Amino acid sequence: MSMVTAMARLETFARLHEARLVDVHGLWGLSERLPGGVGGEHPIWQTLLQAEDAHVHVATECQLVVGAVVIWHHKGADVARLAWLGVEASTRRRGIGRLLLETGIARADLAGATVVTAHVPGDAADLQAFLADNGFLSVKGGEFRLPLVAS
Repeated sequence: MSMVTAMARLETFARLHEARLVDVHGLWGLSERLPGGVGGEHPIWQTLLQAEDAHVHVATECQLVVGAVVIWHHKGADVARLAWLGVEASTRRRGIGRLLLETGIARADLAGATVVTAHVPGDAADLQAFLADNGFLSVKGGEFRLPLVAS
């Protein structure tokens, strides 16, 4: 682990866990407060938590949901898809998004994925920059790819 990564982990007090049905209310509230939330598309959290191929991790602080990541990965498939990543605006820039992303990617890697893809809307410049800062390569039309290096 690099010193930068180690320091980023010290910047947050967030705790991560695999999402459970008791997290649905907090996840719904989180997605409502993020851009595209109210009146936009929301993840259907209860369905995601029950889906075999969806891996949902939640970040909490003081038992409040402050972030989440959704990775789709079919068992045995080479490609995993970063489907959703969100962090409460008031808790950003403290390493929570990076921790969620790293956890989701590690889960996909352990399950056999060799690449993680993401589709990011053109108006989500902050998310595009965040993914680029975390090793994702911009392919075209909002598509990003992160090849996973075999260890």
